[in-house]
Amino acid sequence: MTFTYYPVDGKIFRRFLNMKLNLFFARLALRFLLMWGLETNSLSHRIALMYLLHKGLETNSLFDRLALTYVLNGGLETNSGFNRLVRAYLVTRGLEPNFLFDTLARALMYLLKRGLKTRNLFDKMAFMYLLARCNEAVHKSLSVRGFADICDLARVEGGNLIDQNLQRISKTPMAWQAAKIAVTYRWIEAFHEETTDYFRYTAQLEYWTSALERLGQLEDEENSESD
Repeated sequence: MTFTYYPVDGKIFRRFLNMKLNLFFARLALRFLLMWGLETNSLSHRIALMYLLHKGLETNSLFDRLALTYVLNGGLETNSGFNRLVRAYLVTRGLEPNFLFDTLARALMYLLKRGLKTRNLFDKMAFMYLLARCNEAVHKSLSVRGFADICDLARVEGGNLIDQNLQRISKTPMAWQAAKIAVTYRWIEAFHEETTDYFRYTAQLEYWTSALERLGQLEDEENSESD
């Protein structure tokens, strides 16, 4: 059996090796909030999500903001003429279905990173409310499903990490090798981490496990096509 060794792409290697998981944990927290939140029908919940939306949006278009606010508040659930117009507008603007969630997650990440250190009173109020609601949602999920939801959601995010970076890491054998080595290292690091935070431990381990498995799956597909 012959093995081919390639030098690694330093830029890709450092990208995965030094990747912070702030956005991953924000996305995870938001998933739990939307799935298991105890106040999802309350006015406070709606206001908090709208605050996240308008904080996370990078567009200055009033129509973009109005359309996304409409969707966030339960729009598009029927097939009315107005809803068809809103859908057409969102498609035209390139605001795909995941755009809304991604925007909320980025804004939540910002709030969680700043925490109570922020001088913005509204940020501080949103942080305290959302942190409490997210913690409630996680505890509710754990009481009903154990660690099943954590594993499932983290694995989806880990696989998506590779898919989102696929074009970049598949350009050269060096880039691919760099990604494999760095992701393997992150998996080993997550596996051996000593912590009593089992939520964080499980989430990180499943995230990097899924990323590593996705790399292997893509490699197997590539090899089968070349046979």
